[in-house]
Amino acid sequence: MRRSAFWAAAALGSIVAPFALRAAPPPASPPAPSVAAPAVRLARPHLLIAERDPYSGLPALRARYAAGERPSDDLPGWALSYLLSGDESFAAKAVAELRASHLPTRGGSNLYVDFLKWSLAFDWLSAAPGFDAALKDRVAGELVGGAQRMMALQSLKDPAQASYHNHTVRELALAVFDLAAVEGHPSVEARAAPMRAAASRALDNILETTDLVDPEGAYHESMDYMRITWAPLALMAELRRTATGDDPARRYGVFRSMGPTYMYKVLPDGSTARDDDNEFPHLDAVDDVVLGYAVHRFKDPFAAWMLQKSGWLPPAWRIPVLQFLWRDDTVEPRDPAQATAAELPHERLFPGVGHVILRDGWGPDATWIEFSCGPYFAKHDHLDTSQFQIYHKGYLALDTGADYTETESPHYLNYYRRSVAHNTMLVYEPGERFFWGENLWPAANDGGQRMDSSRFWNSVRSLEDWRRTRDLWDRGHIEAFDAVPDRYTYVRGDGTRAYQPSKVDRFLRDLLWLPRSRVLFVLDRVRSVDASYRKAWLLHGVSQPTVEGGDPGRSIGQGGTSYTNARLITFTDGNGTLRVHSLLPSEREVVARGGPGWEFWTPGDERGGAWGSGQDWPLDPPDGGPLPDDPYLKKMWKTFWGEDLERLAPSNRRAVVPGGWRIEVTPRTPSRDDVFLHVLEIADRGAAPLRIEPLVQGKGLAGAVVAAEAAVLLATAFGPFEEGEATLPDVPSASLVVAGLVPGALYDVQLTSGFAPGAPVWRLQTEASDGGVLQAPWNGKDGRLRLRRVTSGERSVR
Repeated sequence: MRRSAFWAAAALGSIVAPFALRAAPPPASPPAPSVAAPAVRLARPHLLIAERDPYSGLPALRARYAAGERPSDDLPGWALSYLLSGDESFAAKAVAELRASHLPTRGGSNLYVDFLKWSLAFDWLSAAPGFDAALKDRVAGELVGGAQRMMALQSLKDPAQASYHNHTVRELALAVFDLAAVEGHPSVEARAAPMRAAASRALDNILETTDLVDPEGAYHESMDYMRITWAPLALMAELRRTATGDDPARRYGVFRSMGPTYMYKVLPDGSTARDDDNEFPHLDAVDDVVLGYAVHRFKDPFAAWMLQKSGWLPPAWRIPVLQFLWRDDTVEPRDPAQATAAELPHERLFPGVGHVILRDGWGPDATWIEFSCGPYFAKHDHLDTSQFQIYHKGYLALDTGADYTETESPHYLNYYRRSVAHNTMLVYEPGERFFWGENLWPAANDGGQRMDSSRFWNSVRSLEDWRRTRDLWDRGHIEAFDAVPDRYTYVRGDGTRAYQPSKVDRFLRDLLWLPRSRVLFVLDRVRSVDASYRKAWLLHGVSQPTVEGGDPGRSIGQGGTSYTNARLITFTDGNGTLRVHSLLPSEREVVARGGPGWEFWTPGDERGGAWGSGQDWPLDPPDGGPLPDDPYLKKMWKTFWGEDLERLAPSNRRAVVPGGWRIEVTPRTPSRDDVFLHVLEIADRGAAPLRIEPLVQGKGLAGAVVAAEAAVLLATAFGPFEEGEATLPDVPSASLVVAGLVPGALYDVQLTSGFAPGAPVWRLQTEASDGGVLQAPWNGKDGRLRLRRVTSGERSVR
């Protein structure tokens, strides 16, 4: 793959980030002449296996071999077969392979698997006949050469800034395995020892960063990059355990969370969550390795089910020898559809990255929802703070666009990773500028979230880096998470810092999920700096939506049709349907936009124009081809990829559903403060709609009654909720749910009847949950509901 001009400069060390922690280290001194080190007594084998080990000890592996199981038919498989059986013919095949071939001397992080195989063979064949001293010296030299090239890269020159990023982790794995394999070998130990210490420090730094990013799972560069990062990370953790006795998996939560992450981040159809740069949204042979590790190390029965029974993974692992090494037939695969909510809850918060997954079950007919509101940690993140996605028998609310042909394509820069491509909020400030790479090219104004530093083309490098530059990365966080199984889940995200403070003072998004009826409430509070800045609530779908209520609609150009005060928007895909009840603002314009030539429209240009000055940014051709004829687009490509670029490579995207339509909900009257409320009804295609009735009138509260299930009220205040009231419709419901309250605060709740004003017909005094939710039996009451926070003085009197 070609490098952009930006990344080429980064690789050469010519980029100085404005938020760098320290000066770059001085140039390395010329390598000292190789001097043979004295032999060191080292217990071998020690790479991933050991004579006595609770997970991969030689007695257990020999018993497995004796029972008829066999390692892979390749270099490390032959070495392991020799080690377990003593059959010297396997050693002869492995030694012949080493003698007849050489490791590559050029290439990057993708080579770590090749070097890993040689490292394992070097360790496992240490006592093999025919593995003579001269060949050992040659192989050890090639392994150390590979490690030296990796440790000299900009990403690993300073171990204290080795980032938790897919390329860096693979580069480090190459070095870690090579240097562990040759430990104590006389001809290379003098060169290897200092690098081994540096590589160990780099791994320590990455492990510490996992406690910031994903202490309980999930990942910050998408599922696609997760697997290619977690496989080498798990391997390095296992190597450290077998080689030194130090076990990272006992201290860092990311390892025990690898299996559960798959359970929540894989959709009911077997595809993976489409957050961030996910170019391959289906499981592949690297996922086999990570899930296999979850079974091997944590005896995860759900990971075993996904690996062996789901039918979603290829049978051959990316690193075949691990299929023998990490197999554990004592772990019985458990179908998640048969699990209780106590075993496998339907909702999960992933702290660090700030992702929440909501489900109503585990079978193919289940509903899956993702909400993301967390920091920006790495280049492959998107500007999508407080976005959500929905899947139910089809892609009903999705991330749109598709991954890049190379990296910085016109579509990628101006649409795919921008806020406009996601189900979040736009606040359009004319003239706003967006900082791409080293500011080599102006990007279109999408009205979305900020990108104001070259560091967004990098990754968080350490805990110290995070602390010093937190104002740059910390764009959103989950403020509240409250789940009552089979009743509701409430989530609040604060995405204020994702936007430039020049245009947004406050952005809060509340979700309340009713799994029994498959209804999702989405409440947004947005305070702009200037009332004239256009706000647009976005929801993306695959096919053209139907719009009902309000006027018949009028064309506004650029693929858009505007409907005044439309009440219901319906998207369908596959066998699923999403009905969107638009309740607030009460006076609104609903625009349905998309179709051929307008699927990926960005509202503003790069020159400071008003809303509507933008253009469509089509997908790159999947098969590659010549550069576009348009001089502007051609110049954009060459700016990022060099003047010698003449053809586009085939696209990386595989089986991506790019979307093609969206709705934009905008208040008709400009205001600094706006509240949006949408009730999303998720159902099978053709199913009868639910009865959903909005509140008749509210002050400080908004919501709706979902017939037979719940009357739901959400606080609309921008600050702590003190008091409010609302008139409830005469619709039977079993429970009252009020969310967005002050956590743990005591509230007085009264209902008065229209037939007897002022006289309460029902009263309750209760505390909000730690997540700020009040729930009570309701029995279909209607009337005027009033909530008031009880002060500390009143509480003491009572």
